[in-house]
Parts: sequence; structure tokens; C-alpha cells
Amino acid sequence: MVGYLLALVTAVLLLSALPSYAKPSVDCHSQPQAGYDYCNTKLSAADRATDLVKRMTLDEQIQQTWTIAPAIPRLGMMDYNWRSNCLHGWAASGGHWDSSQKWTVFPTPIALAASFNLTLVEAVAAVTSDEGRALHNLNLQRFNGSSVEAAGLNCFSPNVNLYRDPRWGRGMETFGEDPYLVALVGVAYTNGLQQEYGNEKYMKVVACPKHYVVHSGPDQDRAHFTANTSLHDFYDTYVVSFKSQIMAAHAGQVMPAYSGVYTTGSEDGAPDCANKFILKKVLREDFGGYNVSVCSDNGGVAMVYATHHFVKTAEEAAAVSMNATTDLDLGHDAIYSKNLGQAVKDSLVDPKTIADSVWRNMYWRMRLGDFDPESMVPYQSYGASHLNTDQSKSLNEMSARQSFVLLKNEKNTLPLSLSHHRLALMGPSAASTSTPLGNYEGVADTVVSVSQGIRNYLMAEESHIELAEFQGCSDTSCTKKDDFAEGVKIAEQADLTIMVMGLSGHQEGEGHDRSTVDCGSEKVDTLALPGCQTDFVKAIVAVGRPVILVLMNGGPLSIPWAAANVDAILEVWYPGALGGSAIAEVLFGRFSPGGRMPMTTVTSTAELPNVTDYDMAKAPGRTYKYYTGEPLFPFGFGLTYGEISYDSVTADPTSIQVCKSVTVEVSVSNSGHMDADEVIQVYVAPPQNMSKAFTPPLYTLRGFSRVPVAKGGKASASFTLDALALSVVNEDGADVVYPGMYTIYGAGHAPTPGTKSAMKQVQLTITGTASPVSQCNGAPKCIGCKDTY
Repeated sequence: MVGYLLALVTAVLLLSALPSYAKPSVDCHSQPQAGYDYCNTKLSAADRATDLVKRMTLDEQIQQTWTIAPAIPRLGMMDYNWRSNCLHGWAASGGHWDSSQKWTVFPTPIALAASFNLTLVEAVAAVTSDEGRALHNLNLQRFNGSSVEAAGLNCFSPNVNLYRDPRWGRGMETFGEDPYLVALVGVAYTNGLQQEYGNEKYMKVVACPKHYVVHSGPDQDRAHFTANTSLHDFYDTYVVSFKSQIMAAHAGQVMPAYSGVYTTGSEDGAPDCANKFILKKVLREDFGGYNVSVCSDNGGVAMVYATHHFVKTAEEAAAVSMNATTDLDLGHDAIYSKNLGQAVKDSLVDPKTIADSVWRNMYWRMRLGDFDPESMVPYQSYGASHLNTDQSKSLNEMSARQSFVLLKNEKNTLPLSLSHHRLALMGPSAASTSTPLGNYEGVADTVVSVSQGIRNYLMAEESHIELAEFQGCSDTSCTKKDDFAEGVKIAEQADLTIMVMGLSGHQEGEGHDRSTVDCGSEKVDTLALPGCQTDFVKAIVAVGRPVILVLMNGGPLSIPWAAANVDAILEVWYPGALGGSAIAEVLFGRFSPGGRMPMTTVTSTAELPNVTDYDMAKAPGRTYKYYTGEPLFPFGFGLTYGEISYDSVTADPTSIQVCKSVTVEVSVSNSGHMDADEVIQVYVAPPQNMSKAFTPPLYTLRGFSRVPVAKGGKASASFTLDALALSVVNEDGADVVYPGMYTIYGAGHAPTPGTKSAMKQVQLTITGTASPVSQCNGAPKCIGCKDTY
């Protein structure tokens, strides 16, 4: 699998047309700038950026702190727009696209995380950046070197916020609820975006992980909300993935959240754009992100005074944000460009602070090759031949298949047999070609719905199965029990019914969290299927024939009735443009599902604290690490068409000194009749009595490996748990290895209450005196880091 994915990406990268270079956004050919150091390709990017910034006047520097940066003709610089997104393919929003331009829309990030396949995620990001480069070049040609919105060479991705609360509307954009998983998937995505294999001088695009840092709802209040968190939760949960973005993936940019944060060191609760603790202390000093360009979210600097009321005027907002080292002001408010000049005159900002910010912005443009001859930059020849290639389509469909999670399969209802005579397909998302794309989507040439995917599959197999379709609900809100009786009649004539239910952008998305959609006068839980969808499912189940529930959504769905009464459940997320084809292939058994849940699914919102409460351990606890209840579907859960058993887990040695490592090996077998992928997971449960000053997690994911297991075969995976993997974050936010008895689980999902199957465990004793990981020689500095202490 790994070899195939790498070969696939390599094929995409080599699909270059004959060199046809885009007009550059910077002219380093003409005089006098051709003789200046910033145009000298033999110098370092840092030295060239220094020379360029010195040649700018103060006013020119100030204008370059706006994301709609104007041209500086005397320096050969065209205008440049920093606003682009690429969460799961290059986003179209805000762009000026030629109608002939179509490209790849991959499954949403939560789906990519569900694959638990880092090589796949990196391959998806590599294709995304290929297409981003191609679109950038095509637009430079079209607009004569002028940069336009959505086609710059930085992109506001990945979203590495923790999916702390399932009601948050932007969960689909994230990689799930677990810091370890989000950190590693985020590193893979950023690595794929920023570099072509083997090329160290030039970057394809600059990644901009967001939204730094304690941010996951309530989204409708984000412009004025301030999260309150302990140092323990800050370092154990919220900042982990961003640390890996800077220290392991070396992301070039970071985007602060709209919200603010109260914690030790940030007692003023400053909005993130103006928060010196998170930007100067944590990001730059602690994580070493001195060169990172910090770009506000859209209008974020304006919100510092307009909605947070942290300061009184736009000038003060510009000053406090610039002094906190927010380098770029995103949005049409242009707070920096309109106010920094006066802030300098009023001695609120030192001109050197502005010059330092502009240097960071120009440094990354140097790394992208903006100031170099087109023939020197391998990506400048990328064009239309790099868009929507056969290889990217194949990768797109594979990424969808690998993301699907089989949640239930009673009596081996799945896979479906081609011997059926008549199938019924129902639900508001069965024929939709918009819902599968999620948000921040690109422009696909073809979107395959579930309906079309099944029909294409049956035609390709020359099957005579009749497919009867019935929508049932006009949309995913499904507020009325319109004509379910007609659906019942169709189900009575079918061998079985496939119901494609779930959510859409109407129920979740940016700016609005999940909200209750009732079924007429009947109250419906916020996390349930919206409106009358559950009533629709009940009506079809009552027919007495098998029902397969296909869930299309971003955030988790609390479906206790369906989980107990339908025959099979397949979670497909928002599967991207080719999701319908992938769904058909999995339903009919061409491929076995192997995805895993990247978040915990609770039974109802009654089990959740208030969405504004950022305390992770407050009863009943957030995410699998702290949740003490019994979940409907645990984190990491997923079935296959095989019969996977966990045979053994061993630790070598079973007793170690503080700061030492242990090797864990987990063995599984497949007694079923189909080959399958199993995601072997390793969890560490620390002693719970180590300190009264903080609450340690119940268990923490510390390793995973997606492995193929042939029918009748066995497989194993080996993991090295080092000092960082065996550490716990203390009340001061430090990673510390404590002595005591630890339990290590080799499991198919998190070892949460009521889910003790599919796992083995072994005890590990750690002896000695508690030690910070920073004092453990050879321990990695972050999750995914190659640098060690």
C-alpha cells in the first residue's frame, strides 16, 4: 500500500507539460532590481528578505502587512493576495476561476483522519499542493502576473484544532479529538503541502495551520468569546498539534483564532491576534517559530477592538496585534494598512517591529521562488496538465474508501450480493451531488452521488438488480413526515433498503454549531439525525426487511435507536467528489472498510458539559481521554468484513527506569473469509494517583498502524514507547515521566467503559524519580519530531 501510494504521487508529480512558465509576480530581470541582493539567487532566503525589507519605505512595509498586498513597481513587485484555503483539495471560495478549470475535491479532513493512514494523508496533500501551484500559475498567466484571491501560494490549512465538543460546527474540518492523532495527521498533511520529495530549496506552497490555539466553539460567538483553560489542559490538549506543526512539520505560517484565551501567562484574556503569551512566548520562544509568519483570520485584527473590546480604537488594535507579532492582517478592513502609520507616530509601535513582520512574510515568498527565474523553480511549469489527472482521481477514490467506518454489520448483512433482485435506495443525501463535498470545496468536473455510484457499479458488473429510489425528505433538515408511506411500499417490494441519511451544511459549518432540528412538534436531540430522519428510518425498519444505514456527515451522530435496530451502519463522512463510486465498491464488497472513528460518539447531548466549558476532565469528561461514561461508538472503533481477533500484546521489558523506552508488539488474526485492514492501536493508561494538582487522562493513544490482514492470516505491529509517549502533562504544563504501574493496551479502539472487546493488555512498571521529558536524553521534543533532547 505504501509503495503504491508513493508511486501514485510520483506519477502525479512527473506529469509536467513542456515548460510554459507563468508570468512571475516579481520582476527580478529588469534593472535596477536585477542587481539588488534580494534578486540574487545565490544568497539565502533570509539574507534576500533582509535586503528587500531594507529597500522598502515604512509606508511600503506597512502596506505589505495586509493580505491584499499592493504592488511596489520600483522594486519590481506586483500585487500579491495571501488568501487561499486547501483543507481537502484547493478551495474555490473567493477565487476568479476560468470555467474550464476543474480539480480534485477529496474527502473532508475528518474523513482523512478516519483512514488512520499517514502515507495516504500526505499523498492527498501533495496532490492538493500540485493543483494549487497549477491554479496559481494559470491565474498569473490570466491576470498578467497579478495575484488574485484563492490562488496565492500559501493556504490556510490544515485545521489542527481539537474536536473537543461534537456540537462544534467545524468538526468536519479537523482531524478529530485526539492530540496524538491530530498532531501526526497534521504533520503528514503539512509535509505533503509544503515540499516536493527531494526538493529542499523551494516549497510548493506554505501551509498555515489554524486556528491557534484554544478554539473549538461556540462558533457563532467566536468573535467575542474567550476560552478559560488550565495550563495542564493547554499543554495536554490544545497546543499539542500546533507544537508539532512548528517543530516537526516546520509550517511556514500560523493563523490565530478569533477567540481569546485565559490561562496562566495570559491573565488578560487577550484575543489570540493580540495575545503575546501564545504568540511571542509559546509559538516563537518555546516552539522556535521565530520565522513563522502569523496571519490573522478574516477580520481578526478588527475584532480586537470591535467585538472583543480589548482596546478602544482601530489604531490600538493594530498596535497590540503587531506588538504581539501578528504579521499579516487578513480582511477588507485593512486595519494595519490604515492605522499602523499613525501608531508609529504615536509611539505605540516601533518601526523595527513592522520591519520584522514584513521580513517574515517576505522570507516565505523567497522560499516559494517568487523572486527567482521561472526556469529555476520546478513548480513554475505546473499547469492544466496537473489538474484532475487520472492519478489524482484514483487517489481521491482510494482516500474515500479508506475513510469509511463500518459501525455495525449484523448477520453479515454487508457486503451485498449481486444475486439480489431489487434494492431500494432512500434518503435526502442518496442522490445529492452537493452534500458529499463538505465545505471549503473546490470545483470538481464530476460529482458522483451514492445513487449514481451504485448504478455505475451495477452496470459495470452487468448486474440485473433493479434499483428503486425514494428521497423521503426534501433535504437533511427533514422537518415533516411528508410521504414516508410511499417509501414503505417501495421497501416492501425490495430485498433490502439502503438509507443515506445524515447532515449537510445546513446543520453544521463555519459560523454555526449543531442546533436542534425538531420533527414537527416532536423534540429531537441536537446530535441526533435531524428532524424526522429517525422516524423515516423507523418506518422502513418496521417493514421487516434488512436496512443498511449509510451516514453522510462531518460531526458524529448520536443514533442509539438506529444502532440497536438497523442491520448495518456505514459511516462515509462527506466523501468528496468520487465518494459515490467508493461507497458502491464497499457496499458490494470489492473492498473491505477499514476506517476508524477519530472521535467519541456519545448517546445524547445530556452527556456533555456546556460547550463553553474548556475543562477537559470536568464530569463526565471530554474526549475518550477523560470521558467516564459509556459511548455509543468509542474513539478508534471500526469493523471490517473480516473477523479480527487481538491475540497478544507484549512489552519488552516489563519494568524500566524513568526516561527509558519500551517496545510493544501487538498481534492480530483474521478468521473471516475476506482480506481486511486492521488499525492496531496502542493506548497507555497512567497511574491515577500521581498528583492531586491535576487530573491525568484515563488513557492516551500512543501508537497506531493500519496493517493488511489476509483471510485466515495473521499480522503484527511493533511500537517503541519513549519517554514522551510514557509522560503525563503536569499542572504547570510540563511533560513528566512518573514512576508507577502503567497499563498498555493493544486494541481496536479506545478502552472506554463497556467496550472491553478487541483488545489485550500488559502491565509496565516504571521506577525511579519523576523526571521532565526535557531531561530525558534522546526523547523527542514533540509528537512527530525527529529532534531530541
